[in-house]
Amino acid sequence: MGNVATIGIDSDAKSRIQNIDAVTSELKNKVDNLAQKVDSTNEALVALRREFEAFRIDQTKSNALNRATNELVRVRQELEQKFSNYSVVRDTMLGVLQATDLALVKKDTISRVSEELMLSTPEYWLAPCLVAVAAWIGNDRELAERAIKEAVKRNETKTALTMALICRRNQKQATCYEWLSVYFAHQDASNFSEDTLMYIDAYANGIFGEDEKHICDDYINKWMREVRGSSSNIDEEQAKLWSDYCLGFSHDTSEQFPELKESVLEYERIDAYIRRINSAEAIASNFNSIQNTPVDSDSLKTAIDKRLIGLIGRYDNKEDALRREEHYYELVKYFDGNEERAREQRDLEERMRREQMLNLVQQLTKTVISDKPVMPSMKKTAVAYLTDYIKNGYKTYITEKKADFPENITVSVDGWEGTTTDGNDQPRLVAEYTNEINTRREAELKAANTIMPKVKMGIGAVLAALGAIFGLVNQPLYFIVAVAGLYVILKGFQESKVLKNNLALINTKFDDQLVKGKEKIESTCDQWSKAKIVVADFENKPVDIFTA
Repeated sequence: MGNVATIGIDSDAKSRIQNIDAVTSELKNKVDNLAQKVDSTNEALVALRREFEAFRIDQTKSNALNRATNELVRVRQELEQKFSNYSVVRDTMLGVLQATDLALVKKDTISRVSEELMLSTPEYWLAPCLVAVAAWIGNDRELAERAIKEAVKRNETKTALTMALICRRNQKQATCYEWLSVYFAHQDASNFSEDTLMYIDAYANGIFGEDEKHICDDYINKWMREVRGSSSNIDEEQAKLWSDYCLGFSHDTSEQFPELKESVLEYERIDAYIRRINSAEAIASNFNSIQNTPVDSDSLKTAIDKRLIGLIGRYDNKEDALRREEHYYELVKYFDGNEERAREQRDLEERMRREQMLNLVQQLTKTVISDKPVMPSMKKTAVAYLTDYIKNGYKTYITEKKADFPENITVSVDGWEGTTTDGNDQPRLVAEYTNEINTRREAELKAANTIMPKVKMGIGAVLAALGAIFGLVNQPLYFIVAVAGLYVILKGFQESKVLKNNLALINTKFDDQLVKGKEKIESTCDQWSKAKIVVADFENKPVDIFTA
């Protein structure tokens, strides 16, 4: 009865457990389904977030683009309202200069237009310059002087340069130099522009005529002194820069001295000095070519006239703030409303502009070493003013490896090493090398020369003798012993022959090595002697890069 009850309980428990398992499985399936739905929902949310972010970015760009378009309209309207007359003055000045060249416009017309523009631009420096030019054309000296005085008051630097360039066009040499002197007086040697360097080039090559009072020379010398005085290490900087420039003309000496490269431990020190010596002629040729370049005066005059047109056509300083705004909004449009990229580009341009601020010496140096196209006359002018710096840099370039040039060299051939001073002691080196190689030969021959073949032939002879003795007693045993003895003797003869061949090969190998090694030592010594001659000849008669 108890057993029946137990069976009933066990059956009931199993049923309940099965029910629990079923419920658990169902719950697990529901949880898995829910998890899948959650994952699917999360993916949908991520996709929705991406779409929303893309929409937000597009909307932000669209808003920025619309804003930039509207702001451009505003800025340009403001420029038009405030500075439209400035643009008219610029265009009129350029027209007057052209009309003067062609003599196609009446003097009265030029004067009337100039005076009207003077009234409409009470602060613009170019307006009184225009009146002065018109008065000059009309031979009204008094009006010209009053207009010039007003222009100088508004902007002395730009007025001076404009009048200097106009005087050059009209061959007023003395007046041109007076204005150049005023313009140069305002230049900062520590922040020297490429435009000003162009005017120095034109001056140095006679485009402004003869400087009888040496006005410009005095200013240039003054600027060079100022740059030197403002930097305690400019000499070192320039020496390093020109030394690096000269290094571009050097080439390794491996083709000139192949044996030194292969067999001399000090080759790198030899190469470092001789490659510089070898490049001296090429460096001299380079600078002489620059110095002897004929000046294309017509091209230089055209370039100066373009600078005048650029100066006249350039926006006034008062316009700068609005022009910068205009440029920024143009960048926003260029980058399709991406204001961040527009700001990055604007900041990059500003940073590059600041980094381009160079002193006079740096500006001259850049003219020579730059990979960008440069007028030959500008290189010529730059070299003329930098001669002392270039010479010092060239001297550094040549001498900085001189002290490291070896007095003696170590010749290394086949693991043997020997030293020589001038390469003239070849017999000693060859003898030392020969002794070393023969010592190695003897060691290798000794290691290869085994007595085993002789031992085997001796054993074979003994066996053969025993076979003869056994033959008197036991015929079969005689045969076996005799054959064994003959085999051992034969094997000994074969190994003896191989040994002789091996010994012969060893001797041949070392004989060949000696021949080649001696040739290498001799050729290495010959090349070392030639290298010493190259150095001695150069040091006795160094190349002057500005007279070679």
